[in-house]
Amino acid sequence: MSVLVTGSTGYVGLAVALRLKAAGHETFGLTDTVTGTKVLESRGITPILATLEDGETIRNVTQLVDAVVDVSGHLPAAKLFLATLEGTEKRYIRNSTSRVYVDASLGSLSRIVHKEGKTVSPIRGLAEILETDTQVLQAAEMGIHTTVLRPSIPYGEASGPVIGGLIKRAITAGRSLYVGPGANRQSHVYLADLAESFVLAVEKAPSGSLYNIAAGESSLADISQDIATILGYPEALSCTMDAAYEAYGVKFVDGVVAGNCRVDATKARIELGWLPKGPGLQDELREGSYALMWS
Repeated sequence: MSVLVTGSTGYVGLAVALRLKAAGHETFGLTDTVTGTKVLESRGITPILATLEDGETIRNVTQLVDAVVDVSGHLPAAKLFLATLEGTEKRYIRNSTSRVYVDASLGSLSRIVHKEGKTVSPIRGLAEILETDTQVLQAAEMGIHTTVLRPSIPYGEASGPVIGGLIKRAITAGRSLYVGPGANRQSHVYLADLAESFVLAVEKAPSGSLYNIAAGESSLADISQDIATILGYPEALSCTMDAAYEAYGVKFVDGVVAGNCRVDATKARIELGWLPKGPGLQDELREGSYALMWS
């Protein structure tokens, strides 16, 4: 199958593109920089130099491929792809986020573990993501083979927007923080296992399907303590919301540090045959790639 991957030079996008190529799919990567084209070419992925706002190129490329894996998270691009793919029966896999389930618990534990298909009330700033997910799923009635994946926090390779972001913010702040008791829990998934879920979605997912992607979960107090240990701090510290906002930023605190985001990925395991195999987050932080890179 020929597949176009957006966000193909990013943390998740490159991993997805490489896994699709390894699975035998002809893989094209959309990038908006010459440097990006060189990165893709060096990894055996055919680059397409264009922006997500370049409607003409997007329309031309989608005519040539069997599937689009939209890892970019760019909401206007999702609408452009849906308009372009209408009536083609081609596959469109959207990379959404489990953050649509995040609550505002101020560091307290929630017992709620979210499954697909339940009513969701997103916190501030996330409603448009949920609306786009709904539009993609409804597009299955417009002759597009759509799937939405909602990955939890990806980790691995000593990086990632969340775990890497927590480490970098802790370095800048000079301390590793959590809010209140830090009992709030976040689901997570190893990067290679996440990439595999996209391959399975391309190959197996029925049209109009939605899947949560997660393999484990941890409390923010535990994550923060492991980061403190990596960085040589005596211990992670509890703080107020205002202190967290000042040190880590409002959006990051609301989306990660202060709330729960616990998801059930049983559906992906059963319907797609997804079997995560990577090391746990705690192992990666304590003795894996993060410990090797940041200690």
